[in-house]
Amino acid sequence: MELRDYQREVVGPALRGRNSIIWLPTGAGKTRAAVHVCQQHLESRRGGRVAMLVNKVHLVDQHAKKEFHVLQKDFRVTAISGDSSHKSFFAYVVKQSDVVICTAQILQNALVSREEDMHVELTDFSLLVIDECHHTHKEAVYNKIMLNYLQQKLSGQQDLPQVLGLTASPGTGGATSFEGAVEHILQICANLDAEKITSVQEELQHLQSHVPQPRKQYDLCQERAQDPFGEQLKKVMEQIQQYMEMPGLPQDFGTQIYEQRIVELEKRATETFCRKMRVCMLHLRKYNDALLINDTVRMIDAFQCLQQFYATERDMKDPTERFLTTTFEENRTSLQALAGDRRYENPRLGKLEEILREHFQPPDASRGIIFTKTRQSAHSLLSWLQDTAALSGQHIRAAVLTGTGYSNQTKHMTQNEQQDVIKLFREGALNLLFSTSVAEEGLDIPECNIVVRYGLMTNEIAMMQARGRARAKNSVYSVLAKASSREVSRELLNEDLVELMERAIRVVQAMPEQEYRLKIRELQRVAVASCLMKEARISERRQLHDPDAVYLYCVNCNTAVCRGSDIRTVESMHHVNINPNFGLYYRVSSGKIQFQRTFKDWEPGCRIMCSECSQDWGMEMIYRQVKLPILCIKNFVVETPAERKRYKKWSNVTFLVKEFDYLEYCS
Repeated sequence: MELRDYQREVVGPALRGRNSIIWLPTGAGKTRAAVHVCQQHLESRRGGRVAMLVNKVHLVDQHAKKEFHVLQKDFRVTAISGDSSHKSFFAYVVKQSDVVICTAQILQNALVSREEDMHVELTDFSLLVIDECHHTHKEAVYNKIMLNYLQQKLSGQQDLPQVLGLTASPGTGGATSFEGAVEHILQICANLDAEKITSVQEELQHLQSHVPQPRKQYDLCQERAQDPFGEQLKKVMEQIQQYMEMPGLPQDFGTQIYEQRIVELEKRATETFCRKMRVCMLHLRKYNDALLINDTVRMIDAFQCLQQFYATERDMKDPTERFLTTTFEENRTSLQALAGDRRYENPRLGKLEEILREHFQPPDASRGIIFTKTRQSAHSLLSWLQDTAALSGQHIRAAVLTGTGYSNQTKHMTQNEQQDVIKLFREGALNLLFSTSVAEEGLDIPECNIVVRYGLMTNEIAMMQARGRARAKNSVYSVLAKASSREVSRELLNEDLVELMERAIRVVQAMPEQEYRLKIRELQRVAVASCLMKEARISERRQLHDPDAVYLYCVNCNTAVCRGSDIRTVESMHHVNINPNFGLYYRVSSGKIQFQRTFKDWEPGCRIMCSECSQDWGMEMIYRQVKLPILCIKNFVVETPAERKRYKKWSNVTFLVKEFDYLEYCS
């Protein structure tokens, strides 16, 4: 396997069996270097076994096909993702393989599983390769795996695997001071048990010739001169706030800060059973979304977002819902007319049109990615492009690329749809992507000559990842934002943070070995101790209340529907209600929910909703022929003897939930 000289330089310590982090820019071939290390590792030790861990599902397949295929003639390489049937027999698959490529979550599940078919130990592997290893901190799955590793290491376990981390940008972990940045880099090294961060030093010129840096430009536009559509939305919001008769409500409509305040107030209203306030907050949040969309893309996109919201089924017995629906209906016609008035269109779009016209001049073969914040704005931009006459002759063949996670905002892509889009883009059938952050990291996307960050506020890691996508010769990296906006100042801060990170890495690389080891050891001890403390606190919190004294209420109409003692977990994760009387409180939607994948012991049934007010509650699962309602905790208010609270996750509740016993239930 041929490596470039600069790749050969960074793999040195790993080839000598030492734990290390390889720091190379996007597009420099980190994975290729890692494959070389895996090959040497397996050739030089009998019974060696490698786990290649990734943090996004689509990277499993990509690494298997694009990079690890070279090992297949000599070694057994298996790729396992959440979508593959292998994962139920993970332990068996591991024993039959020399290289396993999987998401970190699958390995973590297997490490904590008690089932014989699933369970593995870290010592079943002799090398762990961790892709995008800057995610190894705080609550990330990588860090859970590595904390397990560190606990074993500190208690004297001998045959732990060698660790190799790969990253283009460790970041500064939110630090803006030099000391803070150094501390962050040391923490990442400690978490990965790395003896060294290796980067290119001797072969720098060689690296720069292979990975050209794009030319960066700021494409700034002005505010709309007039925004009658936005003004009318704000008037409606004022009207809703007057109806609520609550002094001291926030007035900074159309900002993230307003959204945060509204979310807090909605949570408070939910927990105090103040339905009028809660419903108003949900609607105000939708209007605020519309203002943010109006600021990012077209007025018509903002209007459609509201129109869709008001088209969904509501509980018209509720006077607040009736008032809010009537208010929207009274404003609908004038809002729609304003949304279609070209005089007030968004200046950002004019700027984007200029950039695309400049770069997509036929017959040039241009390729580009426009990064935007939300799935909603990615779809809106595609629809804007299709409706813009001036761009129709430019031979732009565009599509949307977004994440696969489920969201109630906009339709998510399936993994297959994602892979189809990337394949078409790679082959040149598509030449422009409107993408969320999913394409920033790790995706094998061909060289682009234009990358635009469209009104984005992100950290320095995302900036470097996106910039690394523009790697054709003479490529351009454009920051499209409003002049003197927060987006521009954040981008300038990111440039400083990248410099800070580079200085911090150099300092860590230059530390005397003894001093470095002591520091790392100390950080590891603290990490393990605080992890154990946290686990003890969680298990204590789980025992706070008797499940029989806990009640769940519908989040919308506040009807009491069940007790904590009615809840069980299936496969340690799905929370179901086993009380036969619970069926009186909900009704099911028509038609089963469709998932892209199948599950070992169960299949999805229909959506379930409150029979009183139609609030969504979750779905039915058909588990070994038995129908069980799965409850989504955020659709309920939980009342304990101490307080009423709304939770985002089941793992935070203060009572113990037993595992579902199939035999007991059937009898």
